[in-house]
Amino acid sequence: MLDRAASDLMRGQASGQSDIGSGAFSFSLSPIIPVAAHAHWERFNTWRAGCTTKYVKVGEQQFAYMERGRPSKDQPSLLLIHGFADRKESYCDMIMHLPKHLHLIAVDLPGHGDTGIKAKADLTVEAYAAKLHQFVSAVGLDSDPLHVVGHSMGGGLAGCYAAFYPEAVSLLTMSGPGGVKSPVQSLMFEKVAQGYKQVMVPETVEQAVEMFNICLYNKSLIPPKQLVKGFLDCYMLPRLSFLKELFDAILEQQDGLTPYLGKISAPTQLMWGRHEQVLHITCVDVIQREMTAPLQVDIIEDSGHTIPAESPEKAAKLMLGFRDKFVNKQNKS
Repeated sequence: MLDRAASDLMRGQASGQSDIGSGAFSFSLSPIIPVAAHAHWERFNTWRAGCTTKYVKVGEQQFAYMERGRPSKDQPSLLLIHGFADRKESYCDMIMHLPKHLHLIAVDLPGHGDTGIKAKADLTVEAYAAKLHQFVSAVGLDSDPLHVVGHSMGGGLAGCYAAFYPEAVSLLTMSGPGGVKSPVQSLMFEKVAQGYKQVMVPETVEQAVEMFNICLYNKSLIPPKQLVKGFLDCYMLPRLSFLKELFDAILEQQDGLTPYLGKISAPTQLMWGRHEQVLHITCVDVIQREMTAPLQVDIIEDSGHTIPAESPEKAAKLMLGFRDKFVNKQNKS
């Protein structure tokens, strides 16, 4: 969840200055970071990752996505799916650690980033998977199976997509996927049980700081309050009503992925942060028990929930190792 925001903000805090080379905001810090400045930063970050932002019409809806490279018969294209309240740029840091010959697409899900959503839309994982499948067809990725990668809410969606459309998926990577009910409550779900839903849909600086405390293992990466204020203005408040509705839908489908795990046929990689507080690490046991497809489990040390932001290089390396192992087998066969 919220990885692009966490990544941008934490790197600004780590550098202590607005230095483009270090990945911090390229603008002077102020109590409120203008939306225009944020948009400029996203464009720069997309360019830095070697990607191009594109748009495609899917029915009556326009999807935004970014793309790098060209499809290859020998290497399955990567489809990258972000988490709750996030956007396609959340994968930029990770993309920079992937070989440039790999073709990849990162999409803004409906209601996120630059992809809109209709009022009273169906927010179930089944509806999101169907929309995603239409997007895959619209961008011409339906001729060969994909390597589908998803984080958090996007990880649960990626798993369901692989179960619903097995012919479209050759490999699956899930990073802390939602939709698996753990036998042990995470800190986030403890907060929700206490009636504190703002834990992942913050409206104030104090609530956002608490959210970062839950998402990030390395507390030194929690950004200063003036950047948190900018995060709220740029990421959360403009789409607050929708995000509250979506978070309620996620809570209603806490176990939305579990029934479909046994229907996944693609070789699967599961990444989990050792110090995860959003989704308890015992979810790994549930996934291992329910899945029948080949499964590789990678526990990321010194990481919490935001693996693509906290450990982008390590996550990319592990994913490439998993990918090479199975792609080589598939090419030989």
